[in-house]
Amino acid sequence: MSVRKTVLSVKDLEIQFKVRDRRLNAIRRISLDLYEGETLAIVGESGSGKSVLIKSFTGMLESNGEIVGGEILFEGQDISKLKKIKNGMAFVGLKLQRFFKIR
Repeated sequence: MSVRKTVLSVKDLEIQFKVRDRRLNAIRRISLDLYEGETLAIVGESGSGKSVLIKSFTGMLESNGEIVGGEILFEGQDISKLKKIKNGMAFVGLKLQRFFKIR
């Protein structure tokens, strides 16, 4: 039996947005694993947090958004902790691009 390689692992992810001096929960304790060769579909109702979740993978949360808990591991590296650069995007690496294609 072959061992599956985990490419993306999200553990207990929590995201909040600061709005008018309040902190609003957008994502509460989401966990998932994506293995090499798999396809992952994020589905849900309007406003359920699909875009927020994907933006957290790429470091593209809006300026009032913050990852307040959990971790996002891409090939073992916690990308939720990477420093943001001037334009608000985190350096994730070219290898991550293959997972975010519009078909």
